[in-house]
Amino acid sequence: MPDPIRIESLIPRPLPDLRRVSLILRVSGLPAYGPGTGSTLLHFPDMPQPPEDAEEAKSNQSPTAPNVDLFLDSPAPEQARVEDFPMPDKNRPPSPYPDVTLSILDQGENEIATTFIVEHKEPELDFTLHLRTSEAGATYTARAELTLSDEVIQTVQVPFELKEEA
Repeated sequence: MPDPIRIESLIPRPLPDLRRVSLILRVSGLPAYGPGTGSTLLHFPDMPQPPEDAEEAKSNQSPTAPNVDLFLDSPAPEQARVEDFPMPDKNRPPSPYPDVTLSILDQGENEIATTFIVEHKEPELDFTLHLRTSEAGATYTARAELTLSDEVIQTVQVPFELKEEA
């Protein structure tokens, strides 16, 4: 049986302007993600396919072109139509990946910054939240909440002081 999905750590780091906070989130127990794991989302039908031969692929590569592997399964954005992106099917199994809500709370537990990540797949994430209001030296709380199939599976809260790191 695989390990349960859980937050390993949440580290808030105020940035020097004291108006932004970097949140480092580490999550364990996530299902495998990548080629061959059913995670392909987009496909560009008119895009040339990479050569099967690795040497041929190297000889065709421009020295300035980035070395990027594309695992996509849907039309190019400019060719996309609404019907190319079907609505979720009630009979489709739920995603094995959790949704994540990252937020910053002030001393009165009011949410002053938040973001929502759908189907989080990475074991480590560094994300910057911009604070609507901030007070240097005040204590804030970083909060991360994991949900899976609309059920909260874990919430972690970490208090921190809004000051420059030494």
